Amino acid sequence: MKEQLNLFDNESDTAMYKHKITLEKIRNELINFGLTKSQAKVFIYLGKYGAKTASEISKALQLPRTETYHLVNSLQNLGLVTAELTHPTKYTAMEMKEAVTTLVKQEQDRIDTLAVKEESLSEMWDAIPYFAVETDESKSEKMQLLHGSGPISNKIKDMVSSSTESIKVLGSMADVLRMYYADVFDWVKDSTSELDIVISPSSQMPEFLSDLDQNKIRMCDLKTENKCFVINDSKEVLIFMRNANHPTRQIFAWWSDSDTLVDMMSTLFELSWEKGEKAY
Repeated sequence: MKEQLNLFDNESDTAMYKHKITLEKIRNELINFGLTKSQAKVFIYLGKYGAKTASEISKALQLPRTETYHLVNSLQNLGLVTAELTHPTKYTAMEMKEAVTTLVKQEQDRIDTLAVKEESLSEMWDAIPYFAVETDESKSEKMQLLHGSGPISNKIKDMVSSSTESIKVLGSMADVLRMYYADVFDWVKDSTSELDIVISPSSQMPEFLSDLDQNKIRMCDLKTENKCFVINDSKEVLIFMRNANHPTRQIFAWWSDSDTLVDMMSTLFELSWEKGEKAY
């Protein structure tokens, strides 16, 4: 019996290797929709190989049997997988378009539920008196760790909203593209602040860059694709500890209003700007 090719086989000499990059993109997008890495892998496997038993899934994906049962059950609970009334039970994935629609609707329902609770939660909070004691001490510097594209985008949006002078961005082309698709540049455009960008050179220039003020963009060899940060008015900075180029695609960033840190990153930006050249 001929051995079945594994859709997740990474060996370069297999027929499936050419699909590796596309599969990774699909898996990462499913993770962005809230699935775990293993859930996404099982869903993709069922979607491309058809109905399978838990035992077959476990063997093909090299997953523990008990974990496999947990995964298919969790996917059933999410409405992405159905179980056939056979013995042994076989599991089938719904079509990708339907699956995405289901995940989006679930997220919308969750947000709607939270929105309803917003007013009552605020009222309960305001009903409790504050016990903080005012002091004459100078403002303490703050920091915050942010995990995932959602919280990071929200922080950048807050930075842009409070900005009155300038937003400075330094990063790789992948970082700049991610910010573009997250509407960061549109937020700056709607504000009163100027946008300055330093980008690591790339063989391909996105079309949207040509629509921006070319005097506000510089290309500079950053030596490494891991550098990425955003500065607001020289008063706060967001530094990506894992940016868009990290292999896991799981980004996280460090925000701070430390004067020392902001000054350091502002100096790095200015040096990179002076060394840089115009994009076009």
